[in-house]
Amino acid sequence: MGRMFWKIFFGFWLTLLLVASTVGSLVWLHNRDRIAELEMLADSPRADMDVNHIARLLRFGGEAAVMDMVQHRQMRNGRMIPILIVNDDGKDLLQRPVPFPMLRQARDALKNPQTPGVQEVLTPGGKHYVLFMPRHDHPVMRNPWFRNQFPVIPLLIPFTVSLIFSAGLAWYITRPLRYLSDATKGFADGKLDVRVMPKIGSRKDEIADLGQDFDHMATQIQQLINSQKRLLNDVSHELRSPLARLHIAAEMSRQQPERAADMLARVEKESRRLDELVGELLTLSRLESGALQHELDYFDLNGLINTIADDARFETETQNKKVMYQSQSELLIKGHVELLRRAIENIVRNALFHTPQQSQVDIRLKHNHNQVEIMICDQGDGVPEEKLAQLFQPFVRIKESNQNANLPGYGLGLAIARRAVELHAGSIEAYNQQSGGLCIVIRLPIQHA
Repeated sequence: MGRMFWKIFFGFWLTLLLVASTVGSLVWLHNRDRIAELEMLADSPRADMDVNHIARLLRFGGEAAVMDMVQHRQMRNGRMIPILIVNDDGKDLLQRPVPFPMLRQARDALKNPQTPGVQEVLTPGGKHYVLFMPRHDHPVMRNPWFRNQFPVIPLLIPFTVSLIFSAGLAWYITRPLRYLSDATKGFADGKLDVRVMPKIGSRKDEIADLGQDFDHMATQIQQLINSQKRLLNDVSHELRSPLARLHIAAEMSRQQPERAADMLARVEKESRRLDELVGELLTLSRLESGALQHELDYFDLNGLINTIADDARFETETQNKKVMYQSQSELLIKGHVELLRRAIENIVRNALFHTPQQSQVDIRLKHNHNQVEIMICDQGDGVPEEKLAQLFQPFVRIKESNQNANLPGYGLGLAIARRAVELHAGSIEAYNQQSGGLCIVIRLPIQHA
């Protein structure tokens, strides 16, 4: 699964093992002596009867009789007798480990002849043995070979649990990272529609945030590349039309010399259109690259809007349209005066084109301590809600299907306005008025001198 998986896995696993082993060892060492002092000998009538049986066998038949009985019992049911037979050296006759605290407790019990389940036997050979039975719930009854040794088997539980937990945690952390790695490789190979959040799911953590950031980045880059492709196609289309008309005018001037003057006028008109288009494209390109961001200075925004409104009134004197703006006091802001003039003027011209005769375009300026808001509203038909977001894209003309012949420009004015506003750390948005018409709002931060 990768190097990070194993680093996380072994790091957590070894840490958990170290903590569990240390704590378990300390607890075991602390309680070992106390456990040894607990009652470890069986004193029930059944235990006393079994001990008496082995004691008689040992007393009259010796060690050989006991060994024969043990062998016969193991052949019959495979079980070892539960009674320890310990000599003076502390060794069990059947070579089983004898816990010292248990032997000490048995010898202490011999001091009271009435204690059941414990006996001292003298064999025919003259050897002394102490016979006793551990309690049935004592660990030595389950596995006597592990007594007085470190508790290895209980440690297998934290070992196994920590192994599973560490593997699960490492897998949980590295799985989305693998998705991110695969998505990054796919994105680098040109698969711009690759996303990781559908695979990561609904988890809520920093890795999910990273996945969301990747998807957002991928979406933005995809939109940017698609926008660049669309821009290239649109530029090619917009250039092709005037160039085709120039070619036709040149051919007609050669074929019909008497119309040379008209064709020269057409050539001049198309040349101006090409010059205007190239100029707007250069402006948009400079805005996109941020080449104009250092040309900033303080200027009076109210005076700038007032000048734009006066120019618009002059141009629409014969169209029965009005431009309404109530001049205010001086408002100094820091910015690129020519870019903002062009941005606001483009919006005002666009509003004047779409507002019908006998109506008006309203310009309003509001500001507070930190922000200024410019609102430009027409009284036209508005824009379909689903297309509002497209207004500020290059070469977008919403009504070009039925008014293509009348639409001015190349659909770059609002795109230039958007980039000019963004260059000033502002925002621009469009919405339809309930009473009819489109409003475009520019918000700019005020940088105090």
